[in-house]
Amino acid sequence: MKIEYLREKDIKEVCALLRQCFPNSQIKDDFDFQMIDKKYDIVLVAKIEDHVVGHIWIQKQYDFYKHAFYFYLMYVCVDIKYRKQGIATSMLKQVELLKKQQQVSHIMFTSGNQRTEAISLYQKLGFQKKDSSLFIKL
Repeated sequence: MKIEYLREKDIKEVCALLRQCFPNSQIKDDFDFQMIDKKYDIVLVAKIEDHVVGHIWIQKQYDFYKHAFYFYLMYVCVDIKYRKQGIATSMLKQVELLKKQQQVSHIMFTSGNQRTEAISLYQKLGFQKKDSSLFIKL
C-alpha cells in the first residue's frame, strides 16, 4: 500500500469511493482538478496496486485569534473491502507527519456517531472526542 497526493487520473475512482462511503452525500465526479488550491488543500489517497482504496482531504486553515494554522479533515474513508488492514491508520499517520512538517497546531474533523469503528480507531490513535454538535443549513 502506498499513500500519495491525488492525481487527476484518480478523480473518478476517488469519487466512486466517496459515494460508497458517504451514500447520503451528493458527490459529483465532474469537478475541476485545477480548482484544488495546493497551498490550502492537500488530498491524499491510499492505493493498492494503483487502485484507490482510501482518501483524506486536508484543509489547512488559519485561526487568526490563536495565530496558528490547523488541519481540518474531510471525507476520511477506506473502501469497505479494504478495512481493518491499517490503511486509515497509515493515512492518519501521514497527516500527523504533515502536521509536524508544516508546523500546524492541531488536527480536527467530524465523524458521524454511527461510524463506531472509525471513532474507535480515532480514539486509539489519540484523537479526543469533543462534546459538540454539527449544524448545517441548506
